[in-house]
Amino acid sequence: MKTTVLLDHEPVADGGWMVHALLRIEGEAPKDRDRTPLNLSLVLDRSGSMMGEKLRAALEAAAMLTQRLSPEDTVSVVAFDDAVNVVAPPATGEDQENLPGLIRGIYAGGSTNLSGGWLRARDLVAANVRDGGVNRILLLTDGQANVGITEPAQLVGLCAHAAAKGISTTTIGFGEDYDEDLLKAMADAGKGGTYYIEKVDQASGIFEEELEGLLSIAAQNVRVSVDPGAHASDVKVLHDYPSHADGQVLTLEVGDLYAREPRRVLMAFLLPPDAVSPGGTADVARVTVTAHVITEAGDVELHEIVLPLTLSPEQGGKTEPEVRKEILLLHAARLREDALAARDRGEYFMASESLRSYRYRLDESGLDDAELMEEARDLEAIADSFDAASVTASDVKYMKQRAYTRNRSRSNQVRRFKRGD
Repeated sequence: MKTTVLLDHEPVADGGWMVHALLRIEGEAPKDRDRTPLNLSLVLDRSGSMMGEKLRAALEAAAMLTQRLSPEDTVSVVAFDDAVNVVAPPATGEDQENLPGLIRGIYAGGSTNLSGGWLRARDLVAANVRDGGVNRILLLTDGQANVGITEPAQLVGLCAHAAAKGISTTTIGFGEDYDEDLLKAMADAGKGGTYYIEKVDQASGIFEEELEGLLSIAAQNVRVSVDPGAHASDVKVLHDYPSHADGQVLTLEVGDLYAREPRRVLMAFLLPPDAVSPGGTADVARVTVTAHVITEAGDVELHEIVLPLTLSPEQGGKTEPEVRKEILLLHAARLREDALAARDRGEYFMASESLRSYRYRLDESGLDDAELMEEARDLEAIADSFDAASVTASDVKYMKQRAYTRNRSRSNQVRRFKRGD
């Protein structure tokens, strides 16, 4: 695990300094022969609303995922509607030659007993927990829990309890009707990821994204603690990770670290005018990164990296393009969330004006960057939807997913430039 920090600072009106610190955490996956063993349970919603193309796409993607696993990996499959069925009990490669066929044979049924499917998968994973391995439930659903446990707080609590015992949960929402807020909360509590499948042909790509992450896992339970320094009068973390405070120390639960996907934490510190004397050095913060790192031998070791952040301000400040880019992208994510809140109040014009104004700000940022250009185009397309007051359920889920992946520094950004493309 490697960490780097970029500092960007500029003077503010009262003579103090605004300091942005971008922490980048990188991991290196073990070699294939020593990679982290997997213990997975695929939980597939086969309720009546999944009938047809949606279910076929989901089953084909799940079948393809199992074919990419190592023979030593353990996998089970659970299907649910109003009842729960164990399609395949936990086993490894040699005993599951017919697993893709079993998955493709799942058929649509009745209601959505989401809790029943998840609980059965939890028990199957728990019975085969692999120390030092990845023990994960992958839940795919297109609806809302309407049978069994339906109270969101209880479902989230179950995921949190399982995560405390080393079993994580990834959720995959399918179509326009699933409860995206519930699935996000379950994934957060379960220390997994959450995905949105807008179109059926995206299913295989989403499963591929999740599997590639699992195969390249470099560290688990990554935490970042920020302890403000003596000269920092105001502190804010701009990424949106689950967090808790202990006195003035803020601890972020960053989650798993993949070799193909560095994680980022952007912090902002305000230094008052008297924080730094000419030629002096300011004590900005002490940042501590801890994680269970996967070693080349396949063992798991607890690593801790302590990063003292200090600053000797330069006259006029110092600009770091990578930091400025991250600030712009995170603000765009906040604007998407604000626009959805404005929609709930019926303020479509206000949302449209805000999105389009920021789209021009990205154009005028002076940063020649393809990702910022794509972001600007996407904001313009969203603004068009608000102009016409035609924001659909699919648009809402898309915007929430896009904001989520940015706020968590995940790379699996969903993209589209025109509604209905």
